[in-house]
Amino acid sequence: MSALWAFLAIAMPVLASLLGTLSTVDLAYHLRAGGQFLDTGVIPTTDTYTFTVEGQSWLNQQWGAQALLASVHRFAGWTGLVVLRAALVGAIVALVFSAVRRQGVAVRPAALLTIAAFAVASVAMALRPQLFGMALFALVLLLVVERRRHPRLLWAIPPIVLIWANLHGSFFLGPAVLGLAWLADLHDRVPGAHRTLAVAVVAALAAMVNPFGPSIWIYAAGLTTNPAVTERVTEWRPTSIRSASGLAFFASSLVLVAALVRRARPVPWPALLWFAAFFLIGAWAVRGAAWWPIAAAVGFAGLLGSGFLGSGAPGEAPRAVALGGRRPANALIALVLVVAGVALLPVWRPTVPGLDAPAGVLQQAPPGITAALQDAARDGDRIYLPQAWASWIEFAVPQSTVVLDSRFELFSEPLWQAYVNVSRGLPGWPEQLDAWGVTLIVVASEQPGGLLEQLLEHPGWRAIHRDADGIVLARVDR
Repeated sequence: MSALWAFLAIAMPVLASLLGTLSTVDLAYHLRAGGQFLDTGVIPTTDTYTFTVEGQSWLNQQWGAQALLASVHRFAGWTGLVVLRAALVGAIVALVFSAVRRQGVAVRPAALLTIAAFAVASVAMALRPQLFGMALFALVLLLVVERRRHPRLLWAIPPIVLIWANLHGSFFLGPAVLGLAWLADLHDRVPGAHRTLAVAVVAALAAMVNPFGPSIWIYAAGLTTNPAVTERVTEWRPTSIRSASGLAFFASSLVLVAALVRRARPVPWPALLWFAAFFLIGAWAVRGAAWWPIAAAVGFAGLLGSGFLGSGAPGEAPRAVALGGRRPANALIALVLVVAGVALLPVWRPTVPGLDAPAGVLQQAPPGITAALQDAARDGDRIYLPQAWASWIEFAVPQSTVVLDSRFELFSEPLWQAYVNVSRGLPGWPEQLDAWGVTLIVVASEQPGGLLEQLLEHPGWRAIHRDADGIVLARVDR
């Protein structure tokens, strides 16, 4: 039965990830940027995707993840990207399960703890650079858990942080985890605690080995304080109990507090600091809640097992994993899950015209509108459209530029306000479109405001496509 629980801890999250769709809101522009890097060998650092800030400098810190995503897409298409996400999710839960087990927790509670962590973190596991960061975060946690049994393994963390710093802005969590582990070593009076601190310092320095140097530290910190990001991007707003993800975050926090209160022994202060630090990160912004369940599961496992963030003394033999005997029923359950995973692969689905992607794979990618723009757009066309579709259109219709996209940090508040005024059809919208030189407009069917009605009555614009998702209009004199 233990073998089945170990299998389920990994297989269930992987199967759940195969059921999900790929959001193009971030993914699409990363694919375009990664494709540019693969074609030219040059990291895109200047905006060429929008007509409002074209030519502006772009600190493209996630270039490494973009190259990986584009490589998989070119080699294996959208099915390859679905499989990549499932593989990354599988790696994350496998590392969490290992970190929990290595602290002496039995297989069944370790599996349940891992599945619970996935359930809370799953909302943040879209395919984008952050998912690479989450996998490296889980790997760092496992190495930190093993630091007392195998001290030299800690020195693998600086190279990991170096890679991490070229994939996603969450790289700062690597040195942060080491710093918290060092405090735990001091509390437990572990010989060689200075090694953990030294590795933390080296890891922080290793993060600077990237095309942008130390400025990526400023970039990572700036995203959390940039009003254009924090006020307009839901994921960067404080986590609220009014959303499903926020409810899961606060509920899991309350469950942890209840478990700590019921402990017979006092909770050591480094553990309290650990939980408090990751709770604050999660409460600060919705996106920060992704790290909480992983860190909480591994930290709580230490309190259940051999000690907080520690897996034994140096040289101590690792605790054996008892997998139990094989049972036909267990093998059948495992086989059913494997077959279900293969059946869920998008490769078996029909291709959607206009998207060149299997049915049911992409979100925020309207097929009819995409096909219409691909037919109508010419080199140099400027498209005004809903921001949620912008990254997809700049990937699918690269001969044109869009008004703005998901790189919120590039766009000023006056520009955002001008975009909103036009989207709502407020006075002055025709003059603003003229000033921008817009040649094509996309209006979503559910877009609020009176822009669509005014466009249909305006003599300067004509509809060239309409479907359930929205309408495409072109300038009459175009």
